[in-house]
Amino acid sequence: MSVTRWEDDATLWHGPDYGSEALKYHPDIKSAAVAGRIITCVEIVDWSGTGTKDMLISAWDACYDGRVFLRRQIGTNPDGTPILGKEELVESVRGYVTAVKDGDIFHLVSASRLRKQIYVFPNIGKKGAPEFGDPVRLDLDADWVKDNEYFHMARFHDIDGDGVAELIVGSDYWNDYWPNGLEWNDEGYRGYDDAGRWLGGPLRGFLYAFKNNGTLAAPVLEKGHALIAGETPLEVYGQLAPAFGQFGTGQQHIIAGEFWNILHIARQRGDGTFEPTSLIRSVDDKVLELEHCIHLPCVVDWDGDGREDILYGAEDGYISFLKNVGDGEDGLPRFEQRGRIETTKPLIHAGILPSPVAYDFSGDGHYDLVVGNSTGELLFYQSREKDGIIYLDKEVMLKGGDTPIRLAAGLTGSIQGPSEKMFGYSCPTLADWTGNGSMDILVSDVTGRHRLFRNTGEKVLPPRFGEEEFLTFKGKPLKTVWRVRPAVVDWLKDSDLHYVALDEDGVLSDWRKASDTELVDKRFLRWEDGEAIRFTVDVGGGRGRVKLCFCDWEGTGRTDLIFGTHARACVPPDPRTGAPRNTTKQAGLFYSRNVGTPEEPRFALPIPIKHRDETIQMAMHVASPEVVDWAGRGNSDIVVGIEDGSIVWLKREELSW
Repeated sequence: MSVTRWEDDATLWHGPDYGSEALKYHPDIKSAAVAGRIITCVEIVDWSGTGTKDMLISAWDACYDGRVFLRRQIGTNPDGTPILGKEELVESVRGYVTAVKDGDIFHLVSASRLRKQIYVFPNIGKKGAPEFGDPVRLDLDADWVKDNEYFHMARFHDIDGDGVAELIVGSDYWNDYWPNGLEWNDEGYRGYDDAGRWLGGPLRGFLYAFKNNGTLAAPVLEKGHALIAGETPLEVYGQLAPAFGQFGTGQQHIIAGEFWNILHIARQRGDGTFEPTSLIRSVDDKVLELEHCIHLPCVVDWDGDGREDILYGAEDGYISFLKNVGDGEDGLPRFEQRGRIETTKPLIHAGILPSPVAYDFSGDGHYDLVVGNSTGELLFYQSREKDGIIYLDKEVMLKGGDTPIRLAAGLTGSIQGPSEKMFGYSCPTLADWTGNGSMDILVSDVTGRHRLFRNTGEKVLPPRFGEEEFLTFKGKPLKTVWRVRPAVVDWLKDSDLHYVALDEDGVLSDWRKASDTELVDKRFLRWEDGEAIRFTVDVGGGRGRVKLCFCDWEGTGRTDLIFGTHARACVPPDPRTGAPRNTTKQAGLFYSRNVGTPEEPRFALPIPIKHRDETIQMAMHVASPEVVDWAGRGNSDIVVGIEDGSIVWLKREELSW
């Protein structure tokens, strides 16, 4: 059965680019994590032609057009690892990119998931001055293990030892995964049974080799075949991303990334097949569980000690270093997690799908940020002013009690199924919910549950919070649609607080606070015509993802609504025009004026917000707004979390609606 996935009808994002509006680190921050984009692929090349280890960083091309960036090695750290320089755009190259050496130069191989295509970008420059020509499209034919496999990642590698590199392609197959062929936003979709057991199958990813009878710049490929591990096609849990190394043995090994938070390794046998895969392990022989998911590895001697290491990009945009610390008893290499790679000239990267909320925790007159993200973290950024510009300090992960806050779905918590076990999608808001004069955090997430983290009231930075407590309604934990940023509203300005979110049917709902954890008196919020407010006619998980921000947008004393949506939103819903993608066709921001009363708020139909006279378009998954006078100018601006991990400041004078 063929499944149309959520990305299949995506509109390719071409801009506008909000990079010039991005918040920046304070000039005192000389080093921070390398900022990739959503689902990051890393490759090391000698860009300069002088033996340097320069880093190419690429990303999923459904978001931000899969742009490719370069950070050159500009020095060497005391531990032998490269010092990386500023980010540079590699012009005209798109998709997940790997490199293949061809004499003194290298070409780039691109896997375009959105276009379901592999390309070679031939290097028409010279050693030390790469320049890439028009892409060469590679049309693939193979004895596929399954039909309808996506191309996930590709690289050229001599898999059979004849001195000629084959094209190696890792695939991604979802048709077995979805229950009854219905995806999470299809009518009738049901992911789990009453006992919480997944009703679908596994994600699947396979590996293929294509013999090349042409050149590396102009390949001519034979029909491909699946590579074998043990007695069956080499397979991992979706999104197979291959890399190769010998690890000092003279014997070829494959490293395979997958959707979950592990890496696989297998040695090649004499007949060209591979041993059954095993999991990458640490020096004490424990499986190395990685921080997030969807890992795309490369093999390189990163610290110059003569041993091949592993670098890997991930869904969260970060790039991490696994150091090779020698072999285990089975002869396979063991690795030590060295954490995220840092760079000079860093860019703020708050994970993926950042959801910011602002408050002056430091009391210096400038707003600080608490930011949620797809990983489920809550990050704290203290602001600092220099020469009239508001910068941010390096991020710190907030804690609930003594434990870093890292919300996650587990195997049963995501409507998208167990593949998302590592995702959290934390969406915070701030309010003095407990009435002690300090800002507490209220947060929803991937599960649709709602948590309270009480501020301890200590005058410290970062602020400290107690352990999680769940908000309840009718004696049970409040359960709503997923990935919604909630809001706290005092409609009557009488300190009677209300909690606003989307309910389980995707209707904008208001609950009154009865106690710190108990909500009562649910009601629907409505458009001016009396219809309950919805943000799409999509079903299932398509009904969530909205980010709410209530504010007095026009300074009239009303409580208006600014909200961010995903690309499939339809506001207001109109089945006659066919909901998904009939509004902005990208993630956008909207304004709805409150035309009701404090007792009975009603909202005018939403208006898309424009930036510099162009409707705001922020890729695919979501745009997360926070209305705040960011620079203390007396204006309500909008600070927005964009799905690539950046946080941008849109000045009010450049907005229209």
